[in-house]
Amino acid sequence: MAALEEGVKYEISATYHVTVYLPRQMNLSSSFYETMKTLRCIRILSESPRLGKALKLGLVAFDELQAISSSAALLLTAELSKWDDAVRNRLIPRLDSWDKEVLARFLSLGFFDLFPNSKIKKASQPEKSGVKFVQYLKGNKNSKDYKRLKAELSKCAGQQIEKWAFLQGGLDEAITNVGHHAYPDSCKIDLNDQNWYMTGAYDPASKELKIVFCDQGIGIPASLPNSKIWEHVVSFLSKITQNQQISDRQLIRAAMEARRSRTGQSDRGKGLPDMKEFIRQRNAGYLTIMSGHGMYKYTVSGGEESSRTDKLDPPILGTLIIWKVELSP
Repeated sequence: MAALEEGVKYEISATYHVTVYLPRQMNLSSSFYETMKTLRCIRILSESPRLGKALKLGLVAFDELQAISSSAALLLTAELSKWDDAVRNRLIPRLDSWDKEVLARFLSLGFFDLFPNSKIKKASQPEKSGVKFVQYLKGNKNSKDYKRLKAELSKCAGQQIEKWAFLQGGLDEAITNVGHHAYPDSCKIDLNDQNWYMTGAYDPASKELKIVFCDQGIGIPASLPNSKIWEHVVSFLSKITQNQQISDRQLIRAAMEARRSRTGQSDRGKGLPDMKEFIRQRNAGYLTIMSGHGMYKYTVSGGEESSRTDKLDPPILGTLIIWKVELSP
């Protein structure tokens, strides 16, 4: 049993199939430890079906889940979609015991559309809050799919997004970077699992747009030594580490400070720095990057800029980007 994550509720059947119970709350702010431990348990069982006495993932139970944030929902969706791909799209959601609010949230996000065997129709009405959601988008590292993303964002926030080059360039680069860095040729991740996932939400009342993006790759810290900006990262780190052991959060911060395209191509934007610049122009919002054991958050509030880093334990499985900004004129 040591291979399973401690602190995760699960049951093992007579045939050694494991049922993993999701916690009451899944949130990367208020319940990070419980959320990530559960996601790691799902990953372990879905990737390594033979642990101990031939343990394998049999069911992820939503019975006790009462609240889930958009970021945690995307990470959970990515893990379940990865599992569904591994079992050749045979998963069938069981909704009898789902909390009604949780079900409404996943219906609004188009969760069930990602599972070919699901016959559940997506919601025709938005949630009671009036927030408009971008349906889940899933793509392989070789498919940018930016046109589809742009169309979905336009449905939510209107055609006004077309006039903001920093917004478009930043999102396009985030997807492009998945193919270049999250899944390098040397990684041991199956080609079918080299995917990215994205969703978003727009609140017409507050004019706030939130976008959440994740991949299940090697992570930003691991990808930096082979990137075009590594020399700039090393230069920045030499100023802040003072011969100390370099951490994931320092590496992510250094990558954000190296304001140059990772590819070195003049016709490509700066990606995440572009998204920082858009927040700066709008004078309100934040950009959070979680990857490996590191977190970096850049915030603009009341015209004041700030940034902070933190250590994540357990680590994020890949990279998660959370971006929020106000779109009022």
